Amino acid sequence: MPPFVTSLQFVPGGPRVLGYWESEPPAARKWVEWFGLYGVPGTTTVVTLVEQLPDGHEQPIKRWPPRPGGPSAG
Repeated sequence: MPPFVTSLQFVPGGPRVLGYWESEPPAARKWVEWFGLYGVPGTTTVVTLVEQLPDGHEQPIKRWPPRPGGPSAG
């Protein structure tokens, strides 16, 4: 499975839209697109970009809304 994953989720625990890429630049462009379309303050929408590491863990790259101390929307 490609290592870079974008995720769009409209409600906590709800279904997610996922995109997988072999490199970060196209995954980051999709994240920016989804953030621009759905990143509205006061909603439950979460947009993430992570790298899936060889050991099975995920390295967060970007998240909206940002978590305190975590990756931001920029």
